[in-house]
Amino acid sequence: MKKVINTIDNALTKIEENLTFLLLLSMLLAVFASFVSRYIFNDSLTWTEEFSRYVMIWATFIAASYGVKKGSHITLDVLVIYLSERGNKILRIVSYIFSLAYCVLIVFIGIPFINSLIETQQKSPAMHIPMYFVYSSIVVGTILMFLRYIILLFNETTTSSSTKPEEA
Repeated sequence: MKKVINTIDNALTKIEENLTFLLLLSMLLAVFASFVSRYIFNDSLTWTEEFSRYVMIWATFIAASYGVKKGSHITLDVLVIYLSERGNKILRIVSYIFSLAYCVLIVFIGIPFINSLIETQQKSPAMHIPMYFVYSSIVVGTILMFLRYIILLFNETTTSSSTKPEEA
């Protein structure tokens, strides 16, 4: 089972790293193209601002999952300082369970919302892409985070020593 979890973890890492890189690179290229168009050719590209915004949203939610793996999200460590290693382990497990519950809540709220956007066929103003595609980033990123918390919870409960998320 540990080997399967590690395989899933490695696959998620490659997907998250590469997808985040490609999304941020495409955003950079779009902003650069807008700059060149505006200041060199005196003509503005109407779609680049919207494209950059939506790509940034997708990159943020994909990278949030990667942040779970690396342990780079904001944490309160007031209790961690005063608890024993066993207490810290219990606290991490409880934290992962609450995080899993939060992910489930976001997905269960997000899916009906996306379905309503599909039904209304709302489009973005400049690029005319379906808005459900943009809002799907929340659900996709949350599902990725859910998988990350499952991996952390599995690692925490199957090992005797501390298995904190990787340090960034």
